[in-house]
Amino acid sequence: MRQMQRKGIYVTAATVFGLVVAVYVLNAFRVRQREGVALSTAVSPVYWAERFTGKDYFNPDRRIFYRGNRERKTVSLTIDDGPHPLSCQKFLQVLKEKKVIASFFLVGKQVDGNPDLVRMMEQDGHEICNHTYDHIRLDKLDREKVFNQIHECDVAVENAIGKKMTLFRPPGMRFSETVLDVVKQQGDVMVHWGIGAKDFVGTVPDYELTPELKKLPKTTPKLIVEYVTKQLKPGMIILLHDNPITAEALGPMIDAVRAQGYEFESVADMMKNLPNPVYVDVNPGAGNIVAKAH
Repeated sequence: MRQMQRKGIYVTAATVFGLVVAVYVLNAFRVRQREGVALSTAVSPVYWAERFTGKDYFNPDRRIFYRGNRERKTVSLTIDDGPHPLSCQKFLQVLKEKKVIASFFLVGKQVDGNPDLVRMMEQDGHEICNHTYDHIRLDKLDREKVFNQIHECDVAVENAIGKKMTLFRPPGMRFSETVLDVVKQQGDVMVHWGIGAKDFVGTVPDYELTPELKKLPKTTPKLIVEYVTKQLKPGMIILLHDNPITAEALGPMIDAVRAQGYEFESVADMMKNLPNPVYVDVNPGAGNIVAKAH
């Protein structure tokens, strides 16, 4: 009798365990389909732990903002590497016509050469953000060089509009613990991205591309729209680059995104609308040394 009872307990435990595993795997497949993440990520306990704590949205320890609220059908538009005189005015014109607020991640040396364009961005209400002074990869640099790249871009923007920046994105999204430490010390927030338009393929030297990117066709306005719309998910941050081809694609891309029922919001608004809101003063006045984010 005891053996039968023990066997029954084992069978029940095995059944429950099997059901738990089945539900876990089923949820992983649903997340993979809905979120577009790799299956290896969807089945990772670390991934689920971060989702449970909200660190997959914003990690306060690393000060990285990854994405917006999954329950809100909004996306955020970020534009890197400008301001470029051949394309930036077109970006600003289209954004004004479409009533979209974007986040411009600016390169300091481009700011020094085109301060009037930065002033136009600021006047139109866009977010002005830091993308280093020389657009060099930071992950192999020592602390002093990392600090200088970020600080010199801060100075360039402050000279142009009299305001500071609190949002930062490293070139190529390549960073190290040293970079994270400097960003944290500055009181800044690093902004990741979720949708890449691949709009730099064919516009930058091949040595800047990975082997996978080298296999892609040269970017066109049509391809940019396709890349973006195929990857749309609620809360995604879209990465574009300030160049003439992308400027031409911007209007049709905005229309195509809205046609799928999405609307655009700034990075600051996206952070404010998280389940656990994060408030950031994106461009505080020159007297505010430390950015405020909590």
